[in-house]
Amino acid sequence: MRRLLAGLLVVVAAAIWAGPRPDGPSAVAWSVAAWAQEGPGAALTEEEYSAWDRVANRADQSIERAKASTEAYETLRLQLVGWRARFQEAQKRDAEPIKTLKSRIDALGPPPENGETESEEIAARRQELNDEYQRLVTPVRRAEEAYARAQGLITRIDKLIRERQRDRLLERWPSPLNPVNVRVALGDLNEVVRGLVDEVGASLKSDSQRTVFLNNLPQIALLVSLALLLLAFGRQIFHGVINRLVAHRDRSDQVFVVAMILSLAQFILPSIGITALSLALRLTGFFGPGGEGLLDALAIAGMAFFLTRWIARQSFPKQDNWPANLNLSARQRVRGRFYGHGLGLLFAFAVMIETSRQLFDLQSATVSVLVFPMILLTGICLENMGRLIMASGMQGDVQEEGEEQGEFSAERHFFSQLDRFLGYAIRIFAIAGPVVAAAGFILAGVYATLSPSLSLLLFALVAFLQRLSSGLFRLFGHREKDGDGLFAVLANFGIVLASLPLFGLIWGARWADFDELWTTLNDGFSIGGVNISPSVVVVLLAVFGAGFLITRLLQGAVGSSVLPRTSLDPGAQKAVNAGLGYVGIALSGMVAVATAGLDLSNLAIVAGALSVGVGFGLQNIVSNFVSGLILLIERPVTEGDWVEVGGVMGTVRRISVRATTVETFDRTDIVVPNSDFVTSQFTNWTRSNLSGRVILNVGVAYGSDTRKVAAILAEIADEHPLVIVNPPPLIVFQGFGADALEFEMRVILRDINFGLNARTELNHRIAERFAEEGIEIPFAQRDIWLRNPDVLAASLAHRPAAAPAQGQTPPPQGAAAPAPPPDRTGAELDAPSEDDL
Repeated sequence: MRRLLAGLLVVVAAAIWAGPRPDGPSAVAWSVAAWAQEGPGAALTEEEYSAWDRVANRADQSIERAKASTEAYETLRLQLVGWRARFQEAQKRDAEPIKTLKSRIDALGPPPENGETESEEIAARRQELNDEYQRLVTPVRRAEEAYARAQGLITRIDKLIRERQRDRLLERWPSPLNPVNVRVALGDLNEVVRGLVDEVGASLKSDSQRTVFLNNLPQIALLVSLALLLLAFGRQIFHGVINRLVAHRDRSDQVFVVAMILSLAQFILPSIGITALSLALRLTGFFGPGGEGLLDALAIAGMAFFLTRWIARQSFPKQDNWPANLNLSARQRVRGRFYGHGLGLLFAFAVMIETSRQLFDLQSATVSVLVFPMILLTGICLENMGRLIMASGMQGDVQEEGEEQGEFSAERHFFSQLDRFLGYAIRIFAIAGPVVAAAGFILAGVYATLSPSLSLLLFALVAFLQRLSSGLFRLFGHREKDGDGLFAVLANFGIVLASLPLFGLIWGARWADFDELWTTLNDGFSIGGVNISPSVVVVLLAVFGAGFLITRLLQGAVGSSVLPRTSLDPGAQKAVNAGLGYVGIALSGMVAVATAGLDLSNLAIVAGALSVGVGFGLQNIVSNFVSGLILLIERPVTEGDWVEVGGVMGTVRRISVRATTVETFDRTDIVVPNSDFVTSQFTNWTRSNLSGRVILNVGVAYGSDTRKVAAILAEIADEHPLVIVNPPPLIVFQGFGADALEFEMRVILRDINFGLNARTELNHRIAERFAEEGIEIPFAQRDIWLRNPDVLAASLAHRPAAAPAQGQTPPPQGAAAPAPPPDRTGAELDAPSEDDL
């Protein structure tokens, strides 16, 4: 499927450029074959270097003249790529012996200076090693020089080809709106049709051709029947099956995955049918070279149409519940399918026009007249496609306004904005293409309309493959969220990554560009004197991953088998296991760097300067990290301890590198920075042991027998099972309070974690025993004594009565005056003075 799509896109994109594209996968294959002839690291002889000089000189002269065709330059480039690969391998030859010799020379020390002399034995040894070093390094230096020359020639050829492509794109063709050019086009088409008719007529008159037709008649009849069956009924059969699956009551992910897989037959079966029809017509033997070329193009054009039609039905489905990326109404989806089918027909026409131009050598005026209607219709389809994509983005924004803000809302907003931007860009290309084509820039018009159209096709295919991938993960996963899990995301990312070269081909890139990019990646790039290449990255990740896996396995084995058999408490066991993990990860990183051959000494100065900035910017994080290491080593607090820090009281559940998680008694997790446990004061209730003291305050009424009260409290404390006897409970007669005789019961519990339960039980028992013994537990009371109540009564009697308010009747004669209303501001009204009281 993927190869078929790649071939289709390359063939259709070829319509942008005039002439065949000699660059392709053969570039990679040729360079690999040239590399394999001598084997990696094979030494080049003088004859080979002489042959290289001739090739390089010829290439240099050809580039200077710039007279050869683009096809010739592509062929020359392939030869240079092969030579470059051989020179690259020659540079790696004897790398280890050269490195060993260099270290041996360095071991002898620097040569003497300022007239100093050294022993004859050391001087002879130094000279011998230097001679051997020069003998080994000379071929490497020569290969490096040849590699640099080959690289320069390849770069110049690529620049020349790109300039030609740009000039050809901006070349002005005969205007398609000129009536003269229309007459020329009609004349050319008449010649083409007449030539095809003559070919068929000559074949019909030939006895040998008729004999071939009769011999192939059974195969022709079988192929034609198969083609008609697949073209007429192939899509309808699976369309009905898919509709029944989607309309089923159980419309689960499994049903949609099966339906999406079956929908591929709607493209594959008609493509087989059109291919069978083309093959059947070729077997008749009635067509000449031109006719057979058009039959081959007919198969490719048919596949282009069926593929585009299938993708349009996936992107604008008839079913409302079919998974799709665009948020459109049923009427808008009908429009989308219509214009998608139109683009499929235009793709097919583009393939046929390009094939006819190559087979029949059509004039530029004819090509211009034939291509302009295709550009205009493609622009109309693109403009309407852009409107639909923008409408999807706007409807997504409307839906987002009625939803709560969150992760999915933000993601939907991003894709809505992306749809609107993509719609604007497509509409701009849709307008620009016909305009520049009408001005005579036919290839620019083709580029401005065909490239966005193919990009939309590829976008839709990538979206379908991603939906299918997510559905397969849900189908075969163990959880419903497997479709959005890590592996599903990585698979979707891989699909996008695989589509990038196809996008590059659509927009004018050459296979040679990807070959060059791969070569550059293999050579690597330098950062601070450190060479980074894909092989280095793979080795680095593989070794570090293996070390990380071994560390985790070792942690699991030690944590489950070794540490439980020691005398360490659970907190110490977790601390040792965590420290083992830190050491293992650090060692894995160092071993990975050493194995990959990275020399980080050149980055020491940069790392030193960077560490200063990191120290200032991340000093709190570094402080917490160091504090976490101190907590793991000194262990003033361990997991399971009951601590109180910064006003937070709870149980330590986890000690990580940066912070410690404390679970409060409300079952909420509070993250406390590790530095608070190292630099601040905190209370650990259960660090050394689980025992702890509880103090209960008890008050009895005045007049109670204090010694009896103390004896009862001591008896209650001794009876409780959690109270330890050594030290024994202590009953303290604190003193005489304002309302009661105050006592304290001080007891030590075996497990302070049950302190609240013990306090509750002790209070219940105290209340019960005091009730049995008749001991009163007082509450706060106040007695108020008036020293002169007669004076106060007289002052109240002489106070004038207040006039009745409107609507109220005055009190009867002889009735007592009503009390004054309370002051709602809190102040007393006519309160007696202190002397009166």
